Amino acid sequence: MPNFGNQDEVVKNTETDSKQKAFIPSYNISDNYYKTILPFVAADARGLSASRLNTRYDLNEFETGLMRQAQESFAADKYVYQEGQKIPKTTISGWLGFEKSGKELDAAKKADKKFINGLNPPSGKEGQSSTKYLASVLEQDYLVKKNENTVELGGVVIGLALNSVDYSKDAAGNPQNKPMDDSTIRSQGEKIGAEVLRQVRQMDGMENVPIVIALYKQAPKSSIVPGNFIAKAEARSGSSSLGNWDSLDEHYYFFPSAEAANKYRDDAQNFGRFKDDVASFFPNYTGAVGKAFYKDGEMKSLKIDIPMQFYGKAEVIAFTQFVTGKAVDYFPDYIDLEVNIFSTDGQEALITRAPGQKKPDTHVYQ
Repeated sequence: MPNFGNQDEVVKNTETDSKQKAFIPSYNISDNYYKTILPFVAADARGLSASRLNTRYDLNEFETGLMRQAQESFAADKYVYQEGQKIPKTTISGWLGFEKSGKELDAAKKADKKFINGLNPPSGKEGQSSTKYLASVLEQDYLVKKNENTVELGGVVIGLALNSVDYSKDAAGNPQNKPMDDSTIRSQGEKIGAEVLRQVRQMDGMENVPIVIALYKQAPKSSIVPGNFIAKAEARSGSSSLGNWDSLDEHYYFFPSAEAANKYRDDAQNFGRFKDDVASFFPNYTGAVGKAFYKDGEMKSLKIDIPMQFYGKAEVIAFTQFVTGKAVDYFPDYIDLEVNIFSTDGQEALITRAPGQKKPDTHVYQ
C-alpha cells in the first residue's frame, strides 16, 4: 500500500458486505471540493463522456457542475467523493442508443441476452434518422462515515447530458442542425431520468441509497462557453419516484459578446472598461476575454484570459501589478475571480481572489 501520509484510515463497506481498507485525505484545497477517497478507483465508464460531449467546455462543466449540484444534498464536509462504481459501461452505452420495440427489440435480445435498450426515442419517420436527446450519462458516488472507522455509500448523483441541437439527418441524408426548444429538452430529460431511476434501483446496492438526477443541456458544437444544468430531482432512500423537478437558473456568458451585453449590461460595461484600461497601459496588448458564471441572475465567478507579447520579466511584473489593481477596481469581491496572463512561451502570471477575499493572490511564473 502506498504511503498516503497523515490520512484517516477507514474501512469501506461494499454491497457484497466485504470490507476494503481505504484512506480519506486530511487536506482539502477548498470548501467547494470534496475529498476523494483513496486509493483512487476508476469508474467502469471512465472516459465515456469525453467522446460523447460536444466540447471540452461541456466536459469540464458536466463533471464539476454535477459536484456542485451534489453539495445541496450531500454536504462536502460530511461526504467524500468516489467515481461511479455502480452503473456498468455497457449499461450506459446501451442507454445512449435509440429505443427498439417489437420485432426489432426481440431480435436484439436474441442476438445479445444482455442487451440494454436505448433511452433515445425513435423518430418514427421512414428515411429520417432519429433525434438524439441523451448524449451522455455520468455517475458520481458519495461516501459517508457510518462510524469513526467505517464509510459506506451515502448517496449517488447521476448527470444526464442532453443535446440542445438536433444533429440528425433528413430523408435525403442532409444534416438538420436545428436548435431544440427548452421545453422539449426538459420533458425528454425528465422522462429519461425516470427510466434511469427505475433501472438503477434494480442494481445491487442501489435499492435504498438516495439518488439525485440532474439534467444538463450541453452547448452547440460551435460554442465557446459550456452549457448549463437546467433541472434536478431526488429520490429519497428506498423511493422509486423522483418527485418534483427543481428548475435551475445557471448560465455561462462570454465577455465581450452581444449576448452578455443584452443580459447583463452593467457587468459587460465593467468588463469593457477593464479591457480599455489594460489596452491603454501596454502597447503589446492583444485583447482580453472572459467567461462568467451566473446563478439565479447573479455573477458567481469570472475567469479572464489576457494574451500578451513580453520582452522581459520586468514587463511581466509591472503589467501583473497593474492588472491586479484594475481587477480590484472593476469586479466585486463576492465573486470567484481568476485572471490568467500568458504569452507565446506559456503562462506568465496568475491572479486569483476567492469570494469575500479583499486582496487578490498574485503569482508571477519564473
